[in-house]
Amino acid sequence: MSSLPIFEPLPSLTRRDQVAQALRKAILAGQIPGGTQLVEGPLATQFGVSRGLLREALRELIEGGLVINRPYAGTFVTALSVEQLRDVYEVRRVLEAQAYVRLWPRRDEAFRHELTRRFDTMVEALRGGDLDGEIRAEFSFHGLVYERCGNHVMPALWEQMSQKLQLGFAICQVARVPKLDFQENHRRFLDRALGEDLPAMLDELDQHLQRGMATLNSASGTLAPSESSAQDTR
Repeated sequence: MSSLPIFEPLPSLTRRDQVAQALRKAILAGQIPGGTQLVEGPLATQFGVSRGLLREALRELIEGGLVINRPYAGTFVTALSVEQLRDVYEVRRVLEAQAYVRLWPRRDEAFRHELTRRFDTMVEALRGGDLDGEIRAEFSFHGLVYERCGNHVMPALWEQMSQKLQLGFAICQVARVPKLDFQENHRRFLDRALGEDLPAMLDELDQHLQRGMATLNSASGTLAPSESSAQDTR
């Protein structure tokens, strides 16, 4: 437990949500590394809540993919490898391109307004130094095309990818490696998504994901080793 930050006891109202939010922010801020065990007793004491309430908060994080439960071992922060994230980005490239192809002739004013609003929310969180809000807003920004493309399976697939993508977004934000201008990078993406040139949009999508993966590769020291790599070192 020495690697965990110190949490203050919380007020009585909506304590489960507050516990889940505090843990989520700490995980996404890199204060609790992937693979760290979350021991119920000490955490419940720090938050000033019952172990049952803490367990409910952890269940919420498990459902969101930030935490996993290992039978007979305990509850742990999800650990990702570069290889796992590369696989997710590969699938995302195919799905998101198809989503934009489907959506392109049906983009209406409501879509344009909503994508712009989500971009503005992302920038506002960035300027306010709200890392948790920034990650949520980036996820929401990129998720809109899955919601609006007309394929009812797409939103579910995006949700399935979300657990690893959100951790990937967090790693990109907290890694001490050179990063592209976040706002300008997404402004270029927004302009292409609202434009009239589908091939240019698909090219920008591909480059956008390549830039994201390049940052993750640079931050690979903060990621868990792959199973094969771990076996090689034994």
